[in-house]
Amino acid sequence: MIIRNANVWIDGAFQCVDVRFNEQEILEIGPGLQDDEILDAGGYDLYPGFVDTHMHGGFRHNFFPHAYDETGSHWSEDDVRFLLAKLPETGVTSVMPTINSLSIPDSQKTVRAIRKVRQEKVGADPFLFHFEGPYINPKRSASIDPTLCALPTPAHTLAMVDNDLSDIGIVCLAPELPGAKEWCEWITAQGVHVELGYTLCTASQVRQCADWGADTTTHFFNGFEAMHQRKEGGIVGCLLENRLSHQITCDGMVVSPSWIHLAIQLKGLDRFYGMTDLVHFHGLADGEYENEHFGPIVANETGIKTKADGLFLGGSTPWNEIMKKARDLVGLSREEIAQLYAENPCRCLGIHDRGKIEVGRKSDFCLMDADYHVIQTIIDGKIVFERAETEV
Repeated sequence: MIIRNANVWIDGAFQCVDVRFNEQEILEIGPGLQDDEILDAGGYDLYPGFVDTHMHGGFRHNFFPHAYDETGSHWSEDDVRFLLAKLPETGVTSVMPTINSLSIPDSQKTVRAIRKVRQEKVGADPFLFHFEGPYINPKRSASIDPTLCALPTPAHTLAMVDNDLSDIGIVCLAPELPGAKEWCEWITAQGVHVELGYTLCTASQVRQCADWGADTTTHFFNGFEAMHQRKEGGIVGCLLENRLSHQITCDGMVVSPSWIHLAIQLKGLDRFYGMTDLVHFHGLADGEYENEHFGPIVANETGIKTKADGLFLGGSTPWNEIMKKARDLVGLSREEIAQLYAENPCRCLGIHDRGKIEVGRKSDFCLMDADYHVIQTIIDGKIVFERAETEV
């Protein structure tokens, strides 16, 4: 099949070229390609299938049993299936299910369920895991249960992932924890990315962690101690450390737009990649809700937060909508948004089989209009979501 008449995002620019592909991979890119099947893109923008590297859940479902909500008591594989089937509506074709701090039995239950559902190919591909816990500082755990934090050891990690590191993509680490150096050197040698986050580390500890092999951060600036001009803090260390890339939330709420522009200006756009941090609370109607753990929580257009102290309880904006907010609220350009969300996630994490329109990569695509409405989503060369004409 050939996609024709699209503005194709490749290497920093929208290009007027055809893209030929089969169910396995992209075969050819260029003008005037020939094939028996033609998909006319109608002049819309064509992106590679989007890869969300940080997503816990959404639409009132979760990738793992969640103790802070009623969904935790009856969580099952069907929650995973629902999320994977739903994600193509937002343009996401691959996802790293992001797991908070869990007990080892709950972690094993989650890993086994996602690995099983992955084989069913019900929608987006949950190709790698992202563990946002438990190796975080309990004094900086934010909305994560501090009683479930743990010290990093190979034995603990192997138990947590059912003795299989082959599909573990990212694990978060507070580098000030005892045993951090030995663990970080061990797991990065296995090809797993270590991200800094939920930490009270100093700038020098950031540099040390990069020496040990860490190469990214979780939702920058969140999870770090606030900057202070007389303190050698973790944020300053991250901004000065060019070996680190950074997840960034561009919904205009979780991180102030000026801070986003400052970080990009200091380090360059190539060091940042978009994600959603979407959580199971997403989908709540506006209002106030009682929660056994957090007390009253408030859902409205500014996000989902605790009533008492305004703590954000994760992301509340799905993928295509956060791209629109990156334009309308953060003030990023069309090209900056395309780079941040289409190619940077995989480039920053060294993933080479998807996340870019390039010969040999997976035939996953998302066709969007100028306002980031998803027109079509293609996974493995097949249309899995198509927006009704009345919705365009």
